Amino acid sequence: MSPPPSHADRLAAAKLWLVSAARQPGPDAPRDLPYLAHAVYAVVTVPSSEVPRMTCDELWRVYINTDWLEAAPIRAIGAELAHLTWHLLHDHAGRARDLRVDSTTAGQWHAACDAALEPTLRADDLVPDELPRAADFALPAGLSAEQYFAALSKLPASNGESTRNQPVEAGCGSGCDGLARSHELPPGLDLAQVGKDDANQIRRSVAIAYREQITDRGSESGDAWRWTQQILEPTIAWQPLLGSAVRRAIGWTNGNTHYTYTRRSRRQSAVPNVLLPGTRRPVPNVALIIDTSGSVDDHLLGRALGEVDGALRGLGVTGSSVTVLACDAAVQTVTRVRKARDTALAGGGGTDMRAGLTTAAALRPRPDVIVIFTDGHTPWPHQPPAGSAVIAAILGRPEHTLPPSPAWARRIECRL
Repeated sequence: MSPPPSHADRLAAAKLWLVSAARQPGPDAPRDLPYLAHAVYAVVTVPSSEVPRMTCDELWRVYINTDWLEAAPIRAIGAELAHLTWHLLHDHAGRARDLRVDSTTAGQWHAACDAALEPTLRADDLVPDELPRAADFALPAGLSAEQYFAALSKLPASNGESTRNQPVEAGCGSGCDGLARSHELPPGLDLAQVGKDDANQIRRSVAIAYREQITDRGSESGDAWRWTQQILEPTIAWQPLLGSAVRRAIGWTNGNTHYTYTRRSRRQSAVPNVLLPGTRRPVPNVALIIDTSGSVDDHLLGRALGEVDGALRGLGVTGSSVTVLACDAAVQTVTRVRKARDTALAGGGGTDMRAGLTTAAALRPRPDVIVIFTDGHTPWPHQPPAGSAVIAAILGRPEHTLPPSPAWARRIECRL
């Protein structure tokens, strides 16, 4: 099913208007948004008299009122199409399911999503009529849809599915909230549709193109830039990664065994007339270098230390085998502790992890594993300490750009 030729021509003109470069500036000039091309040309259009203008479903089908389409200017058609395309790119339907949005809260979720998208659409002069802004709700600009929804709904999340199938207003369609409408076609028909895997590929392609264009222009448009970062640099829970890195490093050192005549070999019975040495697996020595400069987030440091504590306890590493070095521009204290989180930290000046690593390498017995907790704003040595596995836990907030660390250290970004 597709619109009649004249309507198809108007849709084609609107898509071309969105992605083409303008020859001369003006309110009706093409928008020059080539990064949207992959998405707007992927949507499948379906005529429907049951929608006032346009809505979309999760399969990237856009339902269009052909009477409105025939009367609306190309600029208005393009603005509505861009608006719905951003809903699909942001996977607002999937995010709504995560929040258990139902028919009682769908209105607030739509308003929240539109408020989050409005700065991106405004930057390109593509704001459809009646699109709400954050200021309309006395809320600050630049928040996510989830943050706006929390402020607008003021309702506890539903703990069931009883209201998800109740009728809801057309709004932007199920492509925004995941709630099926009566005018939407079921999946699996001969009509073209975009599946989950294809949608993810489209999102990634658009995110790459968007980042390139924004970098060239030198501006970032709110929620769209945050979405790009999430698509191209997804945030992975750092806690299991940090614990896993510690366990892997200690597991590697546990492979080292020493021969000793204080313990009989398990093979002694095979040669009773020859004394065979047994083997002893030493308890690994662990050194924790903690950046105590003033720029380190104490709360995040405590969380990271707790993860390392848990990993060490699970591996049976005793407190006597853990040495903690408090270091800012120089090593302030060197102590052995039963728990990493019990460390008394001193410092507060600049940062130089070279001093910490030099001191750690000189410890006797030499540490098998060195874990460094730092915000990364420090000079590093060119070479790692000999004979030690090094883990760099780089601490920062989600909005921070974390500095690089040396390739010889196992890097774990710890964000909170």
